Amino acid sequence: MFGALDGGYQVLLDALVERGRPRWVQAGVQRLEPAGPGWALLDDTGARWHADAVILAVPAPRAARLLADIAPASAAAADRITSASSVVVALAVPGDTPFPECSGVLVATGERLHAKAITLSSRKWGARGGAQLLRASFGRCGDGLAETASDDELLAWAVDDLATVFGLRVDPVDARVQRWIGAMSQYGPGHADLVAEMRAGLPPALAVAGSYLDGIGVPACVGAAGRAVEALDTEVAR
Repeated sequence: MFGALDGGYQVLLDALVERGRPRWVQAGVQRLEPAGPGWALLDDTGARWHADAVILAVPAPRAARLLADIAPASAAAADRITSASSVVVALAVPGDTPFPECSGVLVATGERLHAKAITLSSRKWGARGGAQLLRASFGRCGDGLAETASDDELLAWAVDDLATVFGLRVDPVDARVQRWIGAMSQYGPGHADLVAEMRAGLPPALAVAGSYLDGIGVPACVGAAGRAVEALDTEVAR
C-alpha cells in the first residue's frame, strides 16, 4: 500500500524534532577517526566533535567515502550499491477533467512515453479542493534525465504523455517539479547479502541507516534506523 500522512511528511519530521530535541549543526562531516571510546567527527568548517557512538544516516556513496579508512570492507560493499535519480512533475488540472476510473499507470521500459509512471493522485488518495491532482514520474537508472531535462521540458512531456495514455489534452492550472538526485537506491540480486557484509564490517560504536539498506520506503527507513539504534544500545550495555 502506498500512503502518506495527512498534511504530508513534514508532520512526521516536526514530531521527530520536537520529541528528539536534536542539536543541529549546519556542516557536513568529512572524516571519522577513532577517539578512545567513541569517535571524532571532523566537519567541513574545520570543527572537531566527539561522539560516544555514530549512526551514518547518509546515502551509500557518501557512507563509502566516510568508511574507507576505518572500515574498508564495509566501504567496498557500500560502493557496490548503485543509485538512480528521479524527478516528479505534480500537476493540478481542472476538476471536471474526465480521467478514466483508474489510479494511474506504470510504464514498461522501451515504451514511447517519457514518463515511467503516471499517478492520478486525487483518484488514489482522495480529492482536495476543486482541482484534480496528478503526477508524472521521470528518470530510470542510468539515463540521467532527472539531472539534464529542464522544468519546461518535463512539463511538456507530462502533458504529452497524458494525451497519449488517456486521450486528453489537459491545461494545468498549477505545476511543480521536484527532483531527487541519486536518491533511488537500486536493489539488485544479492542485495541483502551485500548489506549484511557492510554491517558486519563496521567497527564498534558505529552503525548505518538509510534507504539503501532494508527498503526505500519510509517504514523501511524507520526500521533501519531503529535497528541501528538497537545495535548501538547493545554495545553500550556490554
